[in-house]
Amino acid sequence: MTNTLLFTIATLLYLGAMVLYISYLAFRKNGIGVTATAVTVLGFAVQTAALLLRWYESYQMDIGRVPLTNLYESLVFFSWSCILIYLIVEFKYGTKVFGAFVLPIAFLSLAFINVAGISNDITPLVPALKSNWLFYHVLISFLGYAAFGVAFAVYVIFLLNDIEERGSFAYLAVALAVLAVITPLGYFMADAGPSLKRIFWYGLAVLFLAWVIYLIVAGSRNKKQVYLFWTLCVTLTVGLLAAMGTDFMLFKKVGTDESFRKHMFESTFLSSSPLVLVLCWGAVAALFAVVWTLGVRLKRVFSLYSISGDMLEEISYKVIAVGWPLLGAGIITGAVWANSAWGTYWSWDPKETWSLITWFIYAIYLHARYVRGWKGTQMAVIACFGFLSVIFTYLGVNLVLSGLHSYGGMN
Repeated sequence: MTNTLLFTIATLLYLGAMVLYISYLAFRKNGIGVTATAVTVLGFAVQTAALLLRWYESYQMDIGRVPLTNLYESLVFFSWSCILIYLIVEFKYGTKVFGAFVLPIAFLSLAFINVAGISNDITPLVPALKSNWLFYHVLISFLGYAAFGVAFAVYVIFLLNDIEERGSFAYLAVALAVLAVITPLGYFMADAGPSLKRIFWYGLAVLFLAWVIYLIVAGSRNKKQVYLFWTLCVTLTVGLLAAMGTDFMLFKKVGTDESFRKHMFESTFLSSSPLVLVLCWGAVAALFAVVWTLGVRLKRVFSLYSISGDMLEEISYKVIAVGWPLLGAGIITGAVWANSAWGTYWSWDPKETWSLITWFIYAIYLHARYVRGWKGTQMAVIACFGFLSVIFTYLGVNLVLSGLHSYGGMN
C-alpha cells in the first residue's frame, strides 16, 4: 500500500466527518456528533500513517528526507496539523460545533491535491534544503499556522454570536459600490505604470489598515461595520483560494522550467478578456452578498448550542498563545537555517518579511489581551486580520512573490 492511497482514504474519511459535523450542527443529534469524532480520529490515524510511510519510502529510494518540502507535502501536513489541534480542543472543551468549520479545511486541502493533480513524486532535496533544520523549521511553523487557522474558525463563530444585527441592505449596497469603484481604479493605475500601481496598492493597504484600526477602537459600538468585516474575511478566504485553484487547474501543465506562480490569477483577475474580468468580479460581489445575507441565519443555528462568548474567547486565546511562540520559533530556526545555507541570518526575503509581520500582529493581540485586558470584538478583529496575513504568508508569498522560498511552489 502506497502513501498516496492512504492519503486518498484519509480524504474520504475527512469528507465523511465534515458531512457528519455539519449534520450534527443542523440536527443536534449526539449520536451523529460521536460518529463524527470517531471518523475524524480514524482519518487522522490514517493520515499519520501515510506521512510516516511517505517518509519511509523516501529512504527506500535513497533520498531519505522528511515529507515537508513541496506544496503537496505542505498541504498534507497543514491539514494534519489542523486536525491535531482541533481534536485537542474538542477533547478538552467537549464541544463538537467547531468541527463543521475545521474539517472542511482539512478535506479541501487534501481534495485540492487530488483534483488539481499536484505532483506527489518524492524528489531529492535542492541543495539549500539539505539541512537538519528543515524538519524543525517547517514542523514548528506549520503547527503555528494551524493553530491560527483553528483560532480563526472559532472567532468566526464568536463574531456571529456577538453581532446583534447586520443592518439594512444599504450597508451591503455601499460595500458593493466601494468594490465597484476600487476595482476599475486598480486596473487603470496598474496599466499606467509601476509607480501608480505601487501607489494604488500602498494606498489600499493604508485604507484597509485604517478601517481595521477603527474597528478595533470602535467596533464594539458599531457591530454593523464588524459584520461587514466578518463578511469580507470569509469572502476573501473562500474567493482567493477558489481563484488560485482555478488558475492551477488551467495551468498545471506548464513546462518544468516554468514556475506556476507566473500564471497566478492569469485566468481570473489578470485575464486579458474584459468579459472574464467582469464575470470574476461579479462572482466576488455575489459571494460577498450571499455571505452577508446568510450570516445572520447561521447565527440562529449557533444560538441553539450552549456556547458562551467567554468560552469562545478562551479557546481562541489559548490556541493563539500556543501558535505565537511556535511561529516565533519557526522564524528563529529559519534564520539559523538561512545562515548555514546562504551565510546570512536575515535577507528580507518576502517570506521572512511576511512571517515577521504576522508574528507582530499576533504579538499585538497577546499584548492587548494580557497587558491591556482587552476582550470581545476588538480581539476578534485583530485575530481575523492576523489570519488574513497567515494566508498571504503561506500561499500568497510562495505563489505570487519571488524570493528564496520560491521552491515551495507547485512543483
